[in-house]
Formats: sequence, C-alpha cells, structure tokens
Amino acid sequence: MTKSVVGFGEILGAVRPVGYAAWGDRNDMVILAGGSEANVLAKVGGLADGIRTELITKMKADLMGRLLRLDLQKYRIGMEHVIWTDGDRNGLCFVEQGLGPITAEGGYDRAGSAMANAKPGEFDFSILKGADAFFISGITMALSENCLKNSFLALETAKKYLVPSFIDVNYRNKLWTPAQARAALEKMIDQELFHALITTETDAKVVFGVDKGFDDDRPMSELIGCTEEILHALNEKTGGKIPILVMTIRKRITNERGEWSSAALLGGKDFVAAKPLEYVILDRYGAGDSCSAGIIGGFLGVQSDSSINDRTPLKDRILTGLELGGRMSVVVQKTVSDLGPQWPAKEYFKRVGKSREISR
Repeated sequence: MTKSVVGFGEILGAVRPVGYAAWGDRNDMVILAGGSEANVLAKVGGLADGIRTELITKMKADLMGRLLRLDLQKYRIGMEHVIWTDGDRNGLCFVEQGLGPITAEGGYDRAGSAMANAKPGEFDFSILKGADAFFISGITMALSENCLKNSFLALETAKKYLVPSFIDVNYRNKLWTPAQARAALEKMIDQELFHALITTETDAKVVFGVDKGFDDDRPMSELIGCTEEILHALNEKTGGKIPILVMTIRKRITNERGEWSSAALLGGKDFVAAKPLEYVILDRYGAGDSCSAGIIGGFLGVQSDSSINDRTPLKDRILTGLELGGRMSVVVQKTVSDLGPQWPAKEYFKRVGKSREISR
C-alpha cells in the first residue's frame, strides 16, 4: 500500500552555535535545513516503506539553496515541485539553546525571501490530485500577504481534490498578530478547508480566545482533562467544521525536562489521548512538527510494526498517531536539528517507553 503526503511551506537555513554556546561566545556554528512543512515530511516519510512525500516551495538557487536541498534529500523528500529562482533570497532563522533557567531563543531573517515574494498562482498545486494528505503551517500563512493568498489556493485545491488538509496553527508573534491569525484561520475554517487542526494550549488561548486554566503546575492527568475542555470549546467556537481537533500537551517541569502527551477530539464527540511520556531536552526545536507527522501517519493507517492499514477505525488510527507522535517528539528533542532522525514507526515503538535496558 502506498500513500502520498504533500506539504507547502518555506525551507529555512537554521543557523545555530554548536552545542549550548550563546551567540557571541564563539564562532563555531552549524547550518541545517528547517521549516515546519519540511520537518513533517521528513518524519512522516520514514514511518513506512509505502509513504511518498512531496514539497511545494520556492528557493533561491545559490550556495545556501544547494546546502538546504542536499539536507532535505537525505530524507527522500520529493523536490520536483520546487521553484528555483536566481532572484530574492532564502530565509534564515537563528537559534540559541536554553539551559537551566535560561530559555531558548529563535529569531527570523526571512523578509523578502523567494517564498514570501512568490506571486499568487505561481505554484502548480495540481500535484495534490490523488494525494492522501496535505500539510501546511500557520507560519507559512504569516510570511506575507502573497503567502497567505497562496495558502488559500493550496487549501482550496486540496478540498477540490478531496485531499484531507492538516494545519498546525504554529502561531509566531514575530510574524503576525493574534488578530491577523484569527481572521485568516476563521475564514479558512468557515470555508471548511481543514480536515484536522493541530494546536497547543497557548495558541488556543492567544489565537482563538479559548482558556480553560491550563497550568504546568497541575498533574498531567488534570492537564489531559483540561485539554478535553479546550478541544470541546474549540469545536463549539469553530461550529463543528473541523472533523479532527488535536492538541499537544506539554508539562514543562524545567527547560530540560517535562512530560509529553497529546489528545484529539473526533467529530466533536470522541476524545482520545496518548499515554504521557517523560522527556529530556537537548534541542527543543521540531517537537511539535514531529507530533504532527505522527498524527498524519496514524491517520494514513501506519501501524506500530510499520505496516499500513487504512481500514482500521479512525479512532484507532488517530490514537496510534498520537502515541507515535509523542514518541517522535521525545526523540527529536534529544537530537540537534529540527529534522532529527528518520525512523520507521516500529523503531519508535520499540525504543521509546519505560524500559531502561540497552537493546543489544
């Protein structure tokens, strides 16, 4: 069985000091490919042999573009629908890890990028015909007015071809305001362009105004209950127009340690939640994208043995996706890179759990 997942978004050059150094401490740095859609495709493409991925984007054909292309190709991401240009530029982000009481920091330098300047209608979204899932991030919509228009075109094309669209809200206050994000997303929701919406408790509060008292000091069992309240409120606020609502649940104990879970509300009725996992952070970036990839994989029918069976009930598939996404998020936070390792599903279920023994 084969499945096809398409993503639309900007590829970033993620520039970071080596290890836990701060900018200005040293000049040793690493540049890796990043970007929400690329992260999701890199992860979901490795879950089972039958999954093919394709990225729609625009990049400058310079030395940075070559570096980013080679980084993405390691993950077998299809790039036949990348528009290459000699003008504009490739976007960058600058990352500094946190440690102890010091929070991590990320900054963007992507204004006027090839993706941000791409004109409406410049992309050929007909590749979506026959796809099994489409992924887009709120970050892409926030890059420019042109990106927002192109996002509408992509989502409308997906709907035309009956392709389920997955959106991660991924609100970034450095890119747009809550009012701008709310207006754009509500318009898309009103047109029923999303099959699944993925959010966090922070984005639910900031963008949609849904606040149920989520507090890291509460036990994880209470946070899961709070999540159910948030998802029901979101379902009501969006008029039941999104079949699958998902929220990642992160109980942050310190900057290096916490508990992770995620939950979903299906059709406004069925609530399912993954078992919590403890996690340790070496590199926080890419955790939410990994969870999104797991959820999409579960939706497609990826099983814990890396087989694909899309005939199992949706509730079971989404629960598997939540369990898988949690494991993927835990793994990516121990690796330096947004993309992280590309493992098959069975590797995540084998290696991430309660066992403290070395697998030999």
